[in-house]
Amino acid sequence: MPESEALLRAILEAPDDDAPRLVYADWLDEHGDAARAAFIRAQVELARLTPEDPTRTRIVQSERTLLNANRAAWIKWLPDWVSAHDFRRGFVGWIRCDAASFLAQGDDVRRKTPLEGVRLDGPDDIAVPVFRSRVLEGLRSLTLSINVPPLAWDQLAACPYVNWLSDLDLSSNRHTEQMVKALVGSTAFPVLRSLRLKRCALGDEHTVWLVQHRWAERLRALDLSNNYIGPEGGLAIAASPFLDGLNQLNLNRNPLSQNAQVVEALRGRFGPRVRLHGS
Repeated sequence: MPESEALLRAILEAPDDDAPRLVYADWLDEHGDAARAAFIRAQVELARLTPEDPTRTRIVQSERTLLNANRAAWIKWLPDWVSAHDFRRGFVGWIRCDAASFLAQGDDVRRKTPLEGVRLDGPDDIAVPVFRSRVLEGLRSLTLSINVPPLAWDQLAACPYVNWLSDLDLSSNRHTEQMVKALVGSTAFPVLRSLRLKRCALGDEHTVWLVQHRWAERLRALDLSNNYIGPEGGLAIAASPFLDGLNQLNLNRNPLSQNAQVVEALRGRFGPRVRLHGS
């Protein structure tokens, strides 16, 4: 096996470990690709720094300069069905693509880069095949730009391939009752920390189901913006015994924002961790 392939395999086998990435950067330096080596080191360093670190601005500028000059060369291997991408810690770590193509050829991409997350586009009938596919295994982030049909939600709730998923975005799905019941009854998502349900037509009843269930205890970020959550749902959120771990709660553009008592209760419970604006 060529040395470059062995180094890439080490990265794929330990995607959370920076050490194999930095070893690969050293190898690139030794083989005449100083720009890519510098880019990997810059993104690895940025991932370690706090937002307030004074060295961050300089490293960001270097990272952007390297990426702007070399992006085309570094992504020429990506297939045509990938419509958007993002680099994370030196490698393509996120893609947006057609769901059917990802099911058919996603393994090819994942053999070439430590893919962390995907946004899947497609018709509603692709939902069940997605939820049954092993190609999801190991992903940390999943965004579904698919209008999931009612009977497919139970398939997601029982999916055996989302054990590493920490970030789930189901925004703009409208079969709200089936979605929320599937989530709170789920046997999947053991490490889920971030859930986004923007524009999902969530009302008070759905909100009560979601936040008054122990399932919500795992969450650290919850986005319920642009829904129909009123005073009942807002008070249920404020009183939930399962939301103590939340660091971010987005309730922007819900009717509850018009009720001063509810706003006071939410701010009293969550303080600066809650976002409340508009209706």
